[in-house]
Amino acid sequence: MTILQRLLRLAKRSVPAETVGIPTLDPFDGPVYAVGDVHGCLSLYTELEAAILQDSAHFDSPATIILLGDMVDRGTQSAQVIDHLMRRLPVAAKRLCLMGNHEAMMLRYLANPQAHADWLHVGGYETLASYGLGLDISTLMAMSARKLQQALSAHLPEDHLQFLRDLLPAIRVGPYLLAHAGADATAPLAAQPLQALIWGSAGRVPPEGLTLVHGHFITDQPDCGPNSIGIDTGAYATGRLTALRLASGHRPAVFTIRQDSAFQDLKVYGSSP
Repeated sequence: MTILQRLLRLAKRSVPAETVGIPTLDPFDGPVYAVGDVHGCLSLYTELEAAILQDSAHFDSPATIILLGDMVDRGTQSAQVIDHLMRRLPVAAKRLCLMGNHEAMMLRYLANPQAHADWLHVGGYETLASYGLGLDISTLMAMSARKLQQALSAHLPEDHLQFLRDLLPAIRVGPYLLAHAGADATAPLAAQPLQALIWGSAGRVPPEGLTLVHGHFITDQPDCGPNSIGIDTGAYATGRLTALRLASGHRPAVFTIRQDSAFQDLKVYGSSP
């Protein structure tokens, strides 16, 4: 079963093969925290998650943490990030994780390493190293298909692969559409192009009436536009990981954790409450 087929099954929609349906988080009663691209930066994520859980204690209903994709690649601890995300939270809260282009590239490589070896040059090598596969890129590319598949199978746990296969394509939360990279304003939520959601190929304007919350595009500070809020602050390169709090009756608030453990709580102005 292909990644697209699995996403279609998860979304539970009968739609053309190149599109996916968007599930809805309902009801929108507790705070929702969207987290930007982690990219293998485990310590940054665990510090941010701790700050999120502390903040969520001020609300009556349990929180939902939604990672916007690109949990893997670039940084040095992709395997450890997935291990952490597969564990239960210590409080009455839950996590949901979305598909990013790097998870899609990883699954594509694992299905056919020879055909998709380009992934190794955009963070895939670091991800394989985090699983203990200590071979350089030239060696990996020179290995026979059989030996490479054996090596990959020996190092990557099946439950990690299932975690990746089960990632959601995007999710709607009240007036917000959360996706890794973008959306297609001309397509309904029941038939969004997967390419638009995980690569931003159709731009960053969601269907009418929604505000897009996304990662993928690195900016120095959270990027608040008229129809979208971007929160990828380049964790693996800058040491800054950002989350956006969405709560009914509250304006969105930004939380940024830094490598020096300095913590900021900033309000996002000009976006929909």
